[in-house]
Amino acid sequence: MTPKFKRRLKRTSIVVVILFILITRFFASSVLGEPFFGETITNLFSAKEEPNLLSPEDLGMLKNAIHPITIENAINDSLQFDLLNEKLKNVEVIGLGEATHGTKEFFEIKNKMFKYLVEKQDVKLFGIEANFAACYDINKYILTGEGNAKEALSRNGYWVWQSQEVLNLIEWMKDYNKDKTSNQKIQFYGYDMQDATSCVIWLENYLRKNSPSFDKNLLPEKIEENKAALGDLDDKALDEMQRTNLNKLENLEEFVLSQEIELFKQDSTDYKFAKQTIAVLRQKLNYFREQDFNTAFSFRDSSMTQNIKWIRESNNNGKIMLWAHNGHIGKGTFSEDFKSGNWMGSHLNNLYGKKYFNIGFSFSEGGFVAQSPSSTNILYLMYSFTKSIFNDEPWPVSNNYVKPHSKSYLTNAFSQMNTPIFYIDFKDIEYNKKLKDFINKDYEHYEAGAVYINEKSALWSTNLYKYFDAIIYVDKTKPAENFNLGKIAK
Repeated sequence: MTPKFKRRLKRTSIVVVILFILITRFFASSVLGEPFFGETITNLFSAKEEPNLLSPEDLGMLKNAIHPITIENAINDSLQFDLLNEKLKNVEVIGLGEATHGTKEFFEIKNKMFKYLVEKQDVKLFGIEANFAACYDINKYILTGEGNAKEALSRNGYWVWQSQEVLNLIEWMKDYNKDKTSNQKIQFYGYDMQDATSCVIWLENYLRKNSPSFDKNLLPEKIEENKAALGDLDDKALDEMQRTNLNKLENLEEFVLSQEIELFKQDSTDYKFAKQTIAVLRQKLNYFREQDFNTAFSFRDSSMTQNIKWIRESNNNGKIMLWAHNGHIGKGTFSEDFKSGNWMGSHLNNLYGKKYFNIGFSFSEGGFVAQSPSSTNILYLMYSFTKSIFNDEPWPVSNNYVKPHSKSYLTNAFSQMNTPIFYIDFKDIEYNKKLKDFINKDYEHYEAGAVYINEKSALWSTNLYKYFDAIIYVDKTKPAENFNLGKIAK
């Protein structure tokens, strides 16, 4: 080996090592939420942050503003929510969030709140962040008792709702409807639009059953059934796929309209549902090629808003309770001007104004269910993360746990209330400048959707005061009783 070759090899090795370090740090920064140069180096050159704390006197005033909630052994669940009677008097759309998609207490509280809303607020409609057509069988079970609740729930399109807590709510809704007239019955809807397959399957079953002249070739593709093949297509082929399926959908819609008299006569409710399923399928096909993050999320959330609007209008503009992640429920945006991308809560606020009331959920520590990698080693994470995206091989569903975070100053203050679960309405503290100024800030707090990697990646910086009308805080949480534990989510 010549000296010249040795020098070249040394320089190449140094370049490779530097590139490797940069790539791993970029991954840690963009995916895990860590500082680019790591915590230790960053702290050496950063000014020490002054913690934002409340005085003992202010903590006492905060304590006076909260309302304890009990979820275990409550004699009358409705009584503890009577504090909302006046606040919800003129509200028609109530959004209930969740800081994770897998927390037992969040689910149980929302179950109890829905029962209160049905019994005391004349709410007849329940909507969840799940695929529109995929929830049809759940609603049919609730209305008629036909079918199997767990099987219907397993087909809702999202594994996160396949839990005992959601199943319990479905069974309660079915039992509630037993002795009710048709206009007194409560209903269960999904309002999301990310899944084409469930729409296509529902339309095929409906039209095959009710229209002798139906041709299966009218149906668009079940896009989600072959994700691996989609990954092999270039942009031109994907754009052509979108055009082809939108054209097929237009022809399908013309066929359904041509059969309107007969289909409406057989079942007017199902006919209206079929027309909206076509609208939802069109939303999905238009969303399919959105590649900008802000535009895609805002399109999805504005579409969900339109689906909620349809659900209400199809049911005499009845009151509805919505169940979704904090992000969707929140009156938030991806941009300062509320133009380039808004969450569903902002769209609902624009549509309904003060008739929309939202309650977020927050917690300090504890467990929840999410898809998680088997190791947090940076090299394994880079490998498995890339594999999960490009080969559609998601992580298994597992129970996860987080400890209180030292910089989550708001939840740390909430934890000092020594009240396991409580409700706080932000209007109740508007008169108190110190409390309002303390709460009305961006703070880090835990927010986990369907995926969790580590504590750092689950920290969101959010101004809860601006996002929500009220908050329900749970100090220590437990994982939901999800049926998918240990399995690969589908």
